[in-house]
Amino acid sequence: MLLFFANFEKKATIAVCLLMTFVHVYTADAQTRCGTVEYTSALLRRNNIPENNTQFEQWLMQKKQQRLKQQSANRTQTATYQIPVVVHVIHNGEAVGTGTNIPDAQIISQIKVLNNDYQRLNSDASNTPAEFKTAAGSMSIEFVLAKRTPDGFATNGIVRVKGTQTSWTSGDNTELKSLSYWSSNDYLNIWVCNLTDYLGYAQFPVSNLPGLEDYQNGLATTDGAVFNYQAFGSADDGAFSLKAKYSKGRTATHELGHFFGLRHLWGDVSNCNGTDYIADTPPQDAPTYN
Repeated sequence: MLLFFANFEKKATIAVCLLMTFVHVYTADAQTRCGTVEYTSALLRRNNIPENNTQFEQWLMQKKQQRLKQQSANRTQTATYQIPVVVHVIHNGEAVGTGTNIPDAQIISQIKVLNNDYQRLNSDASNTPAEFKTAAGSMSIEFVLAKRTPDGFATNGIVRVKGTQTSWTSGDNTELKSLSYWSSNDYLNIWVCNLTDYLGYAQFPVSNLPGLEDYQNGLATTDGAVFNYQAFGSADDGAFSLKAKYSKGRTATHELGHFFGLRHLWGDVSNCNGTDYIADTPPQDAPTYN
């Protein structure tokens, strides 16, 4: 992610249609949906991230303005940016395609959802609420399962590892990710396992402001996103073992928005004074359910 971030100029321009996906992913369920805020708060408490939200967002805005100036000067269309993805399936010893050892087809279906959502090719794009239609757009990015390992060997971008325990929580973050990891300078790491406290969570980026270099390096080996194996992939592409309310692959769309720097629409406060630091999204005081 560190190299992605330097090249990708941060993600203040992420499509507003995705923000609506982020809102609608929240449906009442016994399992907590998004764990990114809690995970980030834990990093802050341990001083793993000393940078506050305002500092990060100011830096992000500067990057956005620099990008716009470059585009205006060059007057050329930016080519599609390919993001190599490695999916680490942390299973409990089942045969491939069974239980936590999810099938390749389920993973491929999730990559398809991500590309459709981020490029606004999703079949339900017509359902975008009126408040967002004038701002909804697409991004010239493409998620691609990695074709080469860090050592240069051919791969399908899927790594299967038997875990050291049968279930995981965000508190097991370091141990889980240490089981299988490819350099986040070159790959987007995704871990899929029996995550029990959240449907998913992502590691929010750290800027490259002076003095933060060591924090970037310290968080490199945990950079990426983690998902419950029953909330990863889409039932539209197969009879996968997915939670009924989370069977469209939108949990990953949501969490990777955080991975790229997006915040929740309501600013994680229970009033309309919260902010996601993006001017063209309307105020909201809480998640939208159902």
